[in-house]
Parts: sequence; C-alpha cells; structure tokens
Amino acid sequence: MPPSCSPAITRNSPRPNSYVQASCQSLQLPLGFAISVLVGCLLSPVLQAADAGTTASATHQPAAPSREAQAQYHILAGEVAAGRKQPQVAAEEFIQALDFVSDPALAARATMLALSANDAELSLTGARKWLKLEPTSLEAREVILRLALRAGLVDDSFQQCMAIVADHPGGPDDGFRHVALLLSQEEDHAASALLLMERLVATQPKRSGAWHAQGLLALRFNDVDLAERSAREALRLDPGSKEAPLLLTGVLVRKGDYSEADRLLENQVRNSPIEADLRLGYTRLLIEANQKARARKQLKAVLKHEADNTDAQYMLGLLDLDDGRLDDAEARFRALSTGRERGVDSHYYLGRIAERRDQFETALKEYTLVNSGQQVLDATIRRATMLARLGRLPDARATLEQLREQYPQVATRLYVVEGQLLGDAGELDEGLRLYSEALKIYDNEPELLYSRSLINERLLRLDDAEADLRAVLVREPADARALNALGFMLAVHGTRLDEAERLIVRALELTPQEPSVIDSMGWLRFRQGRANEAVALLSRAYEVFPDPEVAAHFGEALWATGDRERAQQVWSKALETAPDHPVLRETIKRLMP
Repeated sequence: MPPSCSPAITRNSPRPNSYVQASCQSLQLPLGFAISVLVGCLLSPVLQAADAGTTASATHQPAAPSREAQAQYHILAGEVAAGRKQPQVAAEEFIQALDFVSDPALAARATMLALSANDAELSLTGARKWLKLEPTSLEAREVILRLALRAGLVDDSFQQCMAIVADHPGGPDDGFRHVALLLSQEEDHAASALLLMERLVATQPKRSGAWHAQGLLALRFNDVDLAERSAREALRLDPGSKEAPLLLTGVLVRKGDYSEADRLLENQVRNSPIEADLRLGYTRLLIEANQKARARKQLKAVLKHEADNTDAQYMLGLLDLDDGRLDDAEARFRALSTGRERGVDSHYYLGRIAERRDQFETALKEYTLVNSGQQVLDATIRRATMLARLGRLPDARATLEQLREQYPQVATRLYVVEGQLLGDAGELDEGLRLYSEALKIYDNEPELLYSRSLINERLLRLDDAEADLRAVLVREPADARALNALGFMLAVHGTRLDEAERLIVRALELTPQEPSVIDSMGWLRFRQGRANEAVALLSRAYEVFPDPEVAAHFGEALWATGDRERAQQVWSKALETAPDHPVLRETIKRLMP
C-alpha cells in the first residue's frame, strides 16, 4: 500500500536590489514595458548606424551602452524571469549583471535563486562572486563549502572550513561547531565530510572544541567509535568542559550502555549549578533512543528541584502526547499556554490533541493562535486541513495559496497538501488539474508526480498513474515509496505479479521495517495464492500500523485461511475508527454480504 507524501524543503532567501528599485522608481512603467524601452534605447544607435549604410565614417559609430545600462538590462530581465517562476534564468541574468556592477546583495540573490533551481554549478558560480564582493560573508562560505564538497572539490571545501573557523564571530570553538553543523547536512557525502573534519581537527589538535565538533559530526553519521574517541579526547583536553561529558553520554546512549550513561550523568550533575540543563540535555538523548521511562525519570528529577521548569513540563507533555495520554498532555499544555516561553508551541500541541479527538473547530482555534515560532508553517497548513474537514474547502485552498506566496520555497509541499484535501473531499478531477498545473511550473517534481499518480489511480487512469511513478523512478531509482506504490498498484489492478514482486522486493530491501511495504508484500502473496505467507506478513504490518486498509487486507487473508472469527474481530476494530473507509467496507460487503 502506498504511504503518504512528506516533501522536503529548499532554501530560498531573495534579497532586495538597489538597482532594480532605482530603475522601477525612475521609469514608473510596467516592468515588461520598461525592459522593451531599455532594449530599444540600447539598440537604437546600432539600428541608426545600419540605416545610414556602410559608408558611415568610423568616427560616427555610436557609443557602446554604459556599464550601468547593461547591468540594468540584465537585472530587469532577471526580475521578469523571477516573476515568471524561472529561477535558473533569473540567476543567469543576475550573474551576468555582476560583470558590470559590484553588488553583493545581487550576488546573494543570484546564488539563492540558483540554489532553488537545483543548479549546483550556477550556484557555485554565484557564491564565488558573492564571496569576492563580500569577503566576510559567512553565508557565501557556507554555500561554497557544501557545493564544493558535493562536487568533490575537497581543497576548496577545506579552504572555506579554515576560513569559517578563523573568522567566526563566536571564536574558533564556535567555528568548529559551525562547520560540523554544515557538514552534518551532507548525509549523501558522509565519508567525505568526516575526512574533511578530521583534516580540519588536525590543524588544531590541542583544542578541545575541535574534537568535540568532530564527535558531534561522527555521532550524526553513526560512526560511534570515532564519536567516542573524539568525546574522550575533548574531555581529556578540557576536564572542566560542560559539553564533552554530555556528548560522551550521548555516545553511550547510542551504544545502548544506559547504565554507564546514567553514572556519567550523575557524576556530572553532582553539585552542578546547571543540573537542570544537563538533565534536560540527557532527556533529549533518551527520547531519541526511545527510552521513555528513563526520560520521565530525569524530567521528574528536574521538577523535584524546580517545579516551575517550563522545559521539563513541556517535554513531559510531549511524552504524554506520544503515549496517547491526551488528558495529561492537555493539562500540561493548557497550563503552559499562557506563558511567554512555551505559550505558542503549547497552542500548537493543544491543536494536535483536539485534532486527534476529531474536535476540528477547537483544533482550528488553537492553530490560529500559533502566529510565530518554528511551528507556524505547519500550524497554518493544519489550519487549512481543519477548514477542509469542516466543509470550508474554498477557505482551505485560499489559505494554502496565500502560504505559497509567503513561502515559495515550500510551494510543492503546499500543492501536495491542497491536492490531498481535494482528494479527501472527492474532488478528484480538480485535484488532478491542480497537480498538472503545478507540474507545468515544477517540471518532473517527484512529490507532485507521486501525488498525481495516487489521484490517477483513484480515477482508474492506471496507465497515467504508472507513467507518473515511472517518471519518479527515472529521477530517483531508489525511491522506495514509488517502487512500493507501483508494485502495489500492479498487484491490485493487474496480472503483472512477477513485475510487482520485483518492485516490492526492492522497496523492502530499501525499507525493511516500513509497514506499508510489508502490507504490499503481504497482499502480493495473497494475490499469488500464498495465503498463509500473506497472513504472517500482514499480521506484522497490522501490529505496527493498524490502518483500515491494512486491516482490510489482513482480515481477508485470515478469512481465506479459515480463521473467520479473527477476521471479523480485525474488521470490527477497524470500523470503530474508520466506519466509512471504502476499501474496508468493500471487503466486508464482498465477503459477508
């Protein structure tokens, strides 16, 4: 069974440009017309010379356009391209303008547009120009470091690492941490990133902060042995460090040595003025390791000495919510919602609680109160979802359209959400139209193709659905979600079961614990007449992910093996939470008319 979408976010932070503003203010004309006038002005002397014939004296040749005029031409052309959502063309024009004018803000904007167009070479060109014009720009160095690493230009990356450490406003230790943070985002180049960090640490081997940064990066890329060596060396060089023991504790948690981690933590917090901070840091590590009981113990230890510690109360609320203890979570977040530190975030989670209870009006009110902070974008998207659930689909769509204007860097994700809301409302044709229009802007965008394939399948346009999924796989052959969706579709709707098996087996190799893929394999085995194998697989999927469609499949496999009582139990439980699910109801009606 195909899983839902979760699009990723791209960086795009355009900056204002004084040349564009000056040109538009002086001309007071529509931008397209302004460009045509400027082009006419630039070309007019040339055309006049051509009309005068070839006998004109060389002394009467027209003067070349000024550098400022040429810069303005490229800037205005870039603005038109940006307005038409053509970031690559816009970036090319702005970079050409930089041949005639020195403007670091323009170079920064060109770089960001090139990044949003996923043009690495153009982005690197823009960033190099940016750094040349603004040698102290940390952002330009960040871009060059990461793009050079991806391109295999290790020396260029190392040069930027050295400069970030040397010139960081927080000092060398912060510089090392900054580099580690940047490199930690290059998961596809983890080995190169670790070698680069090792080379950087070798330049200052007596600095505890350098080893600490290397340990953080190694832990991020799951090189636990390197992380432990780095943490212990950082602690040896600076026994009074407050950060190295917490890093070492994190390494021990990752290794599963919780007793040693507890001991190290207790030694660290003894008579420490920052006991609460250390315990809270340890708690976050325990939560990441799914050690909820140990995490609760640490939070209660914090609250024993600081009953009004908002961070501890907030984290306990998150644990309660994750464990399904909605009443306890609501009480904690309600108490925090009037405070300055966690008030906005608490309203977000109060909305999540109301949403889980199908209290859509209440959820809508809570999400509306989230007007700042890290959750504001997701809260607004969920507000649109609540509007759709309340039958206010036009308002939901208007909210998402406004968000696309406000956050163009996540426009594809917002199109996906809008299409899902249309599909949930039964507006399949409109959903198909929306995705097709979006794909005209974002050609072959995998998230949009995948989402459109789901709509096409629901409309039984199976050839179109298959074409969309294969287009995704052309761009991303190891996309487990697309492999699974295509394999499942072939297993459900066709007779190409051998091909379906190859696709689902590959998806299972990539994501062996994903319940939707296990469900697909179970349903394929059922279609192949191997009901007992199907029951075993579907039981695993249902235990982890008791979705109504998984329940429908599991119940039918049980029914086929003669275990009809258990099949009815599975279906009855699923009907309690999803009484109108089409696949579930069709299955029950077909087998129990």
